[in-house]
Amino acid sequence: MMNLRTICTVFLLFNAALANKKDVFGIHSITFDTADLQVISSVDSNLQVWGQTHECHNCELIMLKEIHKSSHVQLKMDTRYRTKLVVVPDHAYHLNTTNDCRFDTHFTENSNYSLFVNVNDMNNSQPIKCHLIDPKDIDLSYVPILVAIGIYVVLAILCLLSNAGIRRQLIYKICCCLGTSRLVNNDLGAPDGSLNEHSNSINPEAMAQQQRSKRLKSLDTFRGISIIVMIFVNYRGGEYYYFQHSRWNGLTVADLVFPWFIFIMGTSVALSQNVLKLKGVSPKRLFLKIVRRAVILFALGIFMNSGGRNDLSVLRIPGVLQRFSICYFVVATLELVFGRKPQGQYESLTPRWYTPLRDVIDYWIEWLVIIVLLVVYFCLTFLLPVPGCPTGYIGPGGSLQQLANETVDNCTGGAARYIDEKLFSLHHIYQHPTCMVIYKTGAFDPEGVLGSIPSIFLTFLGLQAGKIFLIYPGYKSRIKRFFVWALITGAIATILCKGTKNDGWIPVNKNLWSISFVLALSSMAFILLIACYYTIDVVRIWSGAPFFYPGMNSIFLYIGHEVFQDYFPFSWVPYVGNHTEYLAISLIGTSLWALIAFYLYKVKFFLKI
Repeated sequence: MMNLRTICTVFLLFNAALANKKDVFGIHSITFDTADLQVISSVDSNLQVWGQTHECHNCELIMLKEIHKSSHVQLKMDTRYRTKLVVVPDHAYHLNTTNDCRFDTHFTENSNYSLFVNVNDMNNSQPIKCHLIDPKDIDLSYVPILVAIGIYVVLAILCLLSNAGIRRQLIYKICCCLGTSRLVNNDLGAPDGSLNEHSNSINPEAMAQQQRSKRLKSLDTFRGISIIVMIFVNYRGGEYYYFQHSRWNGLTVADLVFPWFIFIMGTSVALSQNVLKLKGVSPKRLFLKIVRRAVILFALGIFMNSGGRNDLSVLRIPGVLQRFSICYFVVATLELVFGRKPQGQYESLTPRWYTPLRDVIDYWIEWLVIIVLLVVYFCLTFLLPVPGCPTGYIGPGGSLQQLANETVDNCTGGAARYIDEKLFSLHHIYQHPTCMVIYKTGAFDPEGVLGSIPSIFLTFLGLQAGKIFLIYPGYKSRIKRFFVWALITGAIATILCKGTKNDGWIPVNKNLWSISFVLALSSMAFILLIACYYTIDVVRIWSGAPFFYPGMNSIFLYIGHEVFQDYFPFSWVPYVGNHTEYLAISLIGTSLWALIAFYLYKVKFFLKI
């Protein structure tokens, strides 16, 4: 008989083999987001099964499997997206709207489907007929998320009770009932009236210190939310598709965090430069500080891209920190050169006729520069001739795209990819874009040069949020202004994309950092900023925990989680490889970095660049 060790070894080898197998479209491992489709043919001729995922917009069907006469095959179907299926005789492949063997369905994970193919005696023009049996199973793939939410809610409640001091009072009461009040008094101090009076008294010095403190905890919390979600999605987000980046057009949770990080960086630029100017720091010193930080960020990005591989012939040059560096340098320099004289935060300014638009009119030169950059961006995107591609093309390209009389095999991103290819060559840009598997494309860099201009615009919108804090003295006027900006940017984004995923003038696209994407994300950022600012800095019903602590050390956490992502206990090679295990890996790794951030806060260690 096999011992336990042998059984475990066989089990691990079996799961490793499964993990290496993909669904019929090659999107992911068959250990998750997969359903079984049994195709059973009673036709006395060979058949072909063709299909395509709905996520592949305007794509031609691909052959999935050939079925020999009177036999059956089993297909591992993707359950993330809806699927189009067509079964035809292999000698007469054609597509038409009346085909009896055409299906459009969304498979359910871990379900077993049966597709029966029979001879059609009733219609000579359609030699076969099909019947799909759907088991109508309930989708249970979301259960691990619900369990995880429940666990974190319980932990949050326990932390709130602990911070409120309820736990100590309960311990005292229980110990009193057990006759151990003397022990409690000696160890914890007697909770008598004098102690409560002292605890509830107002400390004038503390109040004065609080008034002197100008730091907005909501900004650190906003930044902390961004970095924590970023770590979670970078640790694969439980392998749920909505915690991963969009394949091309569209929006997922993973697409939110990087833009929000850039947005809040712009907000911090406005506040930090204002403080430094009030302290009398010269423009020259400020510019040197801007240059130094931009250079360090860019250099760190190159270091992170190497990933321990020092082959300079294929080193990726663009990247996340490089994009931060460019956006920070342009927007911070713009504010330094054209910004108005410094003013005290929360300082009330003299009302003028244009006060409702003061955050724009007072900085009209900055807006003019940004508008010029956007005009350059639009001209390059939609007017620059790209060899072998339609002018103004902003699609994913690839060999599966169906365009009238045109091929777009090497046209991913249009002008964006073309510019990167000319500047860096294809060997020095990102080799595995999110659109590669589904659209059958080549290299494309989502942090390329052309996309830096919309990113600068997003940073500038964050700068506007910082100016609102400086210009408008009351929290009501600030929140109203944030809300107005959220409505304006959100409305323009909706108009540009027509409220659809693929059919708008300019679809929402994170890979290209399209204008609609930037405006949509800035609208969400203003809404999130309102929520954080009101609950943390105005009514103070939330301390910002636990996100406040990662927000104080965001650069450290970003670099740390990238460097140690393949080290235990931050991650491990999955044993089973299902959603439950991947979600556990993502949450444990993210929680560990949150705890590290809390410890660094307690020991007063803050990495600044």
